[in-house]
Amino acid sequence: MADQATEWEWDALSAAALDAYRSARREEAVHLWRRADALARDFPEGDPRRAATRNNSALVLLIEQDHDGAVAALSSALASWDGALEWTRGMAVSAVARSSLFHQRMEQRHVAAYGDVRRARHREFLGGAVALTRFNLAIARLFLDDDETADALLATALAERERAFGPNNSEVIGIARVLSGRADAAGDDAGMALYDARIQAAAGNRAHDVLDTWRREQPPEMTDTRRLLAAGYLTAIVHERDFL
Repeated sequence: MADQATEWEWDALSAAALDAYRSARREEAVHLWRRADALARDFPEGDPRRAATRNNSALVLLIEQDHDGAVAALSSALASWDGALEWTRGMAVSAVARSSLFHQRMEQRHVAAYGDVRRARHREFLGGAVALTRFNLAIARLFLDDDETADALLATALAERERAFGPNNSEVIGIARVLSGRADAAGDDAGMALYDARIQAAAGNRAHDVLDTWRREQPPEMTDTRRLLAAGYLTAIVHERDFL
């Protein structure tokens, strides 16, 4: 079982790695993700940060063009997400501050019911992270010319990410761009137009960046809620420069 110092360090390493990767500092990102991977081995099975770590470590394989290894690692990460979704059912859920005193009193009186609602929302949130692993696996499959499997993964990933983060999320737009390109390559003009319309509709009103959101929303204490949010926000999506 990891101590809290290890948990705080994992958060810091994973956020720094994501920032480095998105800024095209790939060697730095690889180094940081490997350090985070070593720490995550002390997390219990089912902890969503283990699934996030496996996803991020698999990106190292994609960066190194080990596509067979990436497929195996990302498939393992998807299995870990299944355990993480189950973990939410027993996670500790505490009351949160609300603007309405009425809602605060209602939550105190009905802790179990409010907890169940919040756990369901947490599972939906983690579904958005699962979507990124599914997208990454689709890209790895495309490198291996497994187009049929990849296209199914892409479609599912788009639906999952949009359900969790909304249509204006940057990762939703990125997945839609890949699907538009796939439709174009297949001569599916109607499909391409559909994805392009979604991209254009979101372009002028993009949601807040997830890394910025994590920095702003991270709870000040190491709780199950922080563990879940860290896993969801710090799961990385493969950048288009690594597959286009």
